[in-house]
Amino acid sequence: MKRLNELFDTDNDMKIYSIHSDSRYVKPYSIFFCIEGLSVDGHRYVEDAVFQGAKVIVHSKDLNYYHDKIIYFRVENTLVELNRVSNLFYDCPSNKMKIIGVTGSSGKTVVASMIKDAMAKYCSSGYIGTISLEYNGRKEECPYTTPEALYLQRKLFEMNRAGVKVVAMEASSHGLALGRVDGINFNIAVMTNIGAEHLDFHGTKEQYVLAKQKLFEMIKPTGWAILNSDDLNFMTLKNNTQGRILTYGIEIESDIMAKNIQLHLDHSEFDISFKGNTFHVNSPVIAMFNIYNVLALTGVLIAMGCDDKMVIDAVENVKPIEGRMELIQTEQQFAVIIDYCQHISNYEAIFEYVDGVRQGHGRIIAVLGAPGKRNYKLRKELGQLANRYLDHVILTQLDDRGEDVYEICKTIQKEIVDINSVIIESRQIAIEQAIEIACKDDIILILGKGHEKFISLDVGQVDYPGDSQIVKEALERIYYKGEDEDEL
Repeated sequence: MKRLNELFDTDNDMKIYSIHSDSRYVKPYSIFFCIEGLSVDGHRYVEDAVFQGAKVIVHSKDLNYYHDKIIYFRVENTLVELNRVSNLFYDCPSNKMKIIGVTGSSGKTVVASMIKDAMAKYCSSGYIGTISLEYNGRKEECPYTTPEALYLQRKLFEMNRAGVKVVAMEASSHGLALGRVDGINFNIAVMTNIGAEHLDFHGTKEQYVLAKQKLFEMIKPTGWAILNSDDLNFMTLKNNTQGRILTYGIEIESDIMAKNIQLHLDHSEFDISFKGNTFHVNSPVIAMFNIYNVLALTGVLIAMGCDDKMVIDAVENVKPIEGRMELIQTEQQFAVIIDYCQHISNYEAIFEYVDGVRQGHGRIIAVLGAPGKRNYKLRKELGQLANRYLDHVILTQLDDRGEDVYEICKTIQKEIVDINSVIIESRQIAIEQAIEIACKDDIILILGKGHEKFISLDVGQVDYPGDSQIVKEALERIYYKGEDEDEL
């Protein structure tokens, strides 16, 4: 609860119990902010908010009706005002914790999760991002990769009240461009990489980079910017931050480097150099892009003041992230890798890695599809990539969003001319089929869903067990259950 004069320049000391930007959730003695979103204008719902009990309306346009007993504040930008007021209402929670923002086209989830897990050894830590919101053993779904301002401030307030000292959060280009984190005090900003994604939203690559750049512009001179030297946009971000800079890379000389890299199916070995010292490490992460993620983690830990031993311990004991290059090895000596894999560059990186570590005459079997009503170019590119790298493809449902699954798969299949491919519309049956046909040394790739437990339809979603659960249940049914019955 706050007094109105604590939030606005007014003599009115009315008690305010909540603040809202969605009229459906307005409560008595609350403030309603008329936010102009991508598809909805909050000014249309002022009367609904008043009916629900709002006593204060913050708006930027003329309203059709003004009530005598309602207080109105007209501002130039209601989103800016929402960020300011929500920060004050929740007692500026980001000022009381270390907040680490991670942005990039890919790797945000992995790096933020790694940071949360590494810091958990030394203090209470939290994570906000694609997978969930997590702290102190609690786990709940996030509405977006980077949630809207009110949700963020409320959750940071709850984290702080629960004793959390460090929060690693994903800062998506959408979240940055839409001003969702403008009220957050970031201590450290991390850049993983920048591709040419989400141009349907940003319009141009330049606008996309500017959205990412915004996170680094928010860093104060006492803060840190952790930057990937090997990324083409490195200099742009370096020149647009006041923070102290730590660089990491593999190709270009950096503060933190990985050399002599050996990639294996279940781990990676490399020499890591920082602060003038070099250490040979054995890390459970797989694929080259995850080496970069480990280097980003190293940069954060150094910026946080961790000593060499703490850094190496974190690198060598990275916890697996659900649905992110999640490796499941079997007694039948074939392996399954599950990954979220959203962009064509992600697919190619995984295909290249698996092609490099496969053993003997083992095959690469992939279960994949393409999302409906999105990035139609991906379908053709995916088929062409599959043709180059894979041995057997099972095309299936991803998120059809009302499009015909079979037709999506047929578009991909047209590009697959040199290898076997089949269409099995049920994702669960497709995964089970991949397990059924696998032999010794084969590697099965199940791509596109990762951690997700839903399938997006034309309207809404339908529950889905998850790729990992389906794999484990299929292995149990096909291989292990029969063995128990034989023993009986």
